[in-house]
Amino acid sequence: MDHAYLTQWPENIMSKKIDKGIRQEDSLSPLLFGLCMDSLSRKLNENYTKVTVQTDAESHSTNYLLFIDDLKLFAKDSSTMSAMTDEAKEFLEVIALVIYKEKSATNDTCCEDTSTLLEGRSVFKYLGIVEDSKGIPTSKSYEEIQNKLIVQVERLNRTI
Repeated sequence: MDHAYLTQWPENIMSKKIDKGIRQEDSLSPLLFGLCMDSLSRKLNENYTKVTVQTDAESHSTNYLLFIDDLKLFAKDSSTMSAMTDEAKEFLEVIALVIYKEKSATNDTCCEDTSTLLEGRSVFKYLGIVEDSKGIPTSKSYEEIQNKLIVQVERLNRTI
């Protein structure tokens, strides 16, 4: 696929050449991507068991996190993770997107063909937060976020 088409049936309204990936410089790309990913979101929710994630204050049940073009899958066992990964790969192929192994990570050997396997003290950055091989943010990440928040609050205080 080398073009994207915006269609109002029965005719194409717009055609745009795509070199690779999601266009970063326009406001329509994230919306279109979100519309496409909604189908994958529904499939994952309908077909796979959710995992409960506990935070300090509460718990949340989900089987994935999706933010812009980042997808993180959660499963209780390898067979479910493998099935979810296959489902995501098939879906992404249909919409002409690929998983970049060098930008992806896993802590389950079932996904080594699509992701880098994290072992031992290996870390991975997801949405700017450094996580260990168990998916737990490192203390350094907390400190960096805290420092950035302090800087932002201080900037806001100077404008008041």
